[in-house]
Order: sequence, then structure tokens, then C-alpha cells
Amino acid sequence: MVTVPYSELQLGARNKALGDLSQFLVIAIFIGVVVFASGAVIGILFPAQFADPDQMAPESPLARYVWYPVYLLVLVLSLPKLMEIIRLATFSPLIVLCVLFCGLSMFWSIDPPTTLRRSIALLLTSYIGLTLAAWFSWGRLVQIIAIAFLFIGLITIALVIIDPGRAVMQDIHVGAWRGPFAEKNQLGGMMTKGLIAAICAFALRPKRAWLYLPIALLCFGLVILSTSKTALLISVLSLGVFIFLKLYRTNPVTRIPLLFGLVMSIGFLTIALAMFPEVMFGLIGKDPSLTGRTDIWQLLGHAIQQKFWLGYGYGVFWSDPLGPSYIVRQVLEWGVPTAHNGWIEIWLSAGVGIVVLFTLQIIITLGFAVYNIRCGGRETYWVVLMILSYIGFSMSESAILHQNSLSWILFVATCAKLFTLQHDFRPLRDEETRPNQSFRS
Repeated sequence: MVTVPYSELQLGARNKALGDLSQFLVIAIFIGVVVFASGAVIGILFPAQFADPDQMAPESPLARYVWYPVYLLVLVLSLPKLMEIIRLATFSPLIVLCVLFCGLSMFWSIDPPTTLRRSIALLLTSYIGLTLAAWFSWGRLVQIIAIAFLFIGLITIALVIIDPGRAVMQDIHVGAWRGPFAEKNQLGGMMTKGLIAAICAFALRPKRAWLYLPIALLCFGLVILSTSKTALLISVLSLGVFIFLKLYRTNPVTRIPLLFGLVMSIGFLTIALAMFPEVMFGLIGKDPSLTGRTDIWQLLGHAIQQKFWLGYGYGVFWSDPLGPSYIVRQVLEWGVPTAHNGWIEIWLSAGVGIVVLFTLQIIITLGFAVYNIRCGGRETYWVVLMILSYIGFSMSESAILHQNSLSWILFVATCAKLFTLQHDFRPLRDEETRPNQSFRS
């Protein structure tokens, strides 16, 4: 029998403690990065500047400067995982091409310096997503995102208590909560992402239901208080898809009836929307113009026709008040800040080429995610719900290929990890009974 010297035992214990501490610090830092990327911190730091919904925080010089330390911190943390990040990038060539194409638009941009700066910001934002995917397993990644949204939710409630005049809308949509964000739809969209992260974290680690189910309730409650109809609709649909996935994965005998019901439901909704649009939109408190969005899209259609192939350059269409956006704002008689549609926004930025590239990315990602429902692990819940919600929000928000955007960070991280074929796998028959791994897994 070999006796281990006491000093070696002490050294081993110390090394383990240091390793645990370093892992804890990395997790804490990335939780902070997710919270920061949501825009909550910027909204608190510059409340006066972003009280106007038309003043979008990510576009301001002050917000841009605050992002620089975050970029630097993530770049430092990425060094130990550099080879893994490169590997993840090679598994996501379409995302890489989309980001590079946005940068190339500098050569035909109507404002090359702005396009260059925002393209670099998009590259670094994408790099944050790759770093997240490189550092963490599926289980830990989704749990980190859920915990981050717990903090965002608590920040919102604290701000409503401390400064209700700032956190609750007073002029337009009186009484709607917006928390630290510019307007209510931003809060609703963020809390929908938090709801999805929380229920998926519960699915990955069911023994932690005591933590993740309350987070889900908190996020859903804030969606309701935001009065955002889009966020509420996507939240309810996400809960429905989650239940569908749960039954499909754990009860093989119900798969055919579930698929039949899904197809029939989609068909019914499609026919109802086509035949009775006013009634269907009225059920969710909307009109067929989607609160004036279709008016914006119609005017932007003319702008797209003028630069159909290459667009105006990444991120510059709205930057000059007297530029190509002038006609849109003049006709609609308000300061339209974005296209309110991700697909139109990227078409304006880089033409039809970027739309084709990103459409291919969405089709391949969604197809692979659906394929993994049967053969993948528990990460399937997060992948499917995250991708579907991203598509849903992109119809009314300019969230596709957007610099300094949490939505884009999460999309990149999810896609990059999905195509590495890594799984959070448990045998289906004892998926809910086997001991779960710790938060470190």
C-alpha cells in the first residue's frame, strides 16, 4: 500500500479549490456578459438618453464605448479555447460568410466608415457567441442563460419599485412595463427568451425545478406586464412547442397523433389567417397592418428595388436623417428607427445575397434541429425553441445579423454548438429518473 504524503494531499485539495474557483469566475463573467448584452445595463447607465424608444441604445456612441471592455474581456477569456472556437467556426461556414459579407459591403456602402465600424462590432458580437459555445456544455450553457435572465428580471422589478416613472411607460402604452429597456417590446422580447431558457434548463436538469420553474414564471409574468402582444404570442407558442417536444420524446406511442394534430393546427391557422385576417389579428389585439409595420415594409420595398443586389451597406440605411430613410420617415411622419423586420433590414444592408445566405442558414439549422428531435439529447428543447422564437421575432424586429445584440449572440452560440453534434444525452426511458449532473456539467 502506497501512502500519499500529507503535503501532496494538501496540494491536490488546493488545486481543486483553485480550479473550482476559476470555473465559478468564468461562469459568473459570462452570466454578466449575457446580462450586459441584453441592454439592461446600458438602459440603467444612460436612462435619459434611451427614454425615447426611437433612440436605440446599441447605436449610440456612449453605448458603443461601454462595449469595448466587454469585447476585451471575452477576447482574453477566449484564448484558452481558441482552437475550439476555430473548430466551431468551421462547422458554421454560412454564419461566417454572412458576417464577412456584411464587412465587404463597406466597399459599396453609402457610409463606408460606419459600415466598417459596425461590421467589426458584428464580428466581435459573433465571436462572443462562439466563445460561449466553446466554453460550455449544453447543460451549462442553457443554465447560464437562464440565470442571467433571472438577474434581468430582478433588475426590472427593482427599477419599477425604485423609479416607476422610468420603468413604466407614461406617454405611449401607459402602464406597460419596460424596465431598463427603451420600450415595452424590448422587455417582452427579452423575457420571452428568458422563459424559453428557463423551461429548457428545467428539461436539461429536472432536479433543479425549484430554481428554473420560478424563473420561468417570473419571465412569463414580465411578458404579460410588458403588454407586448408579439412576445406573449411567441411565449405561449413556445410553451406549446415545449409540451409537444416533451410528449414526442418521452411517449413514442403518441407521436403519430401529435404530428397529425400539429399539421392540422398549422393548416387551420393558415386558412383562417388567409380568409379572416382581421378577426385572427384581433384575437391578439393587433390589426392586419401589425401596428403600422406593413406601411413601413411597403415603403422599404421601394428602397430595396433601388439597390436590390448589394444594398446600401451594413448598418447605414437609418444612420443619416437626410439619407435614404428620409422618405420613409417623411411619409409616415415619425422617426422610424428600424425596418421592424430582420429580413428587410439585412436586405437593405447587403442586398439579396445576404438574404439568400441567411435563408440557407435558417433552413439547414431548423432542418437539423427537427431531425435531432428523435435522435438528439435534451439540448433539442433549447435548439428548437430558440431557433423558432428567433424566426418569430425576426418578423417584427431587426434582430438578424445585428451587432451588440443578445439575440444574435444566442443564435450564433446555438448554431455553432448544434453542428458539432454534441449532445446532452440521457436514455429516453429514464430521462427523468437518473441523477442529474451538477451545474458544472
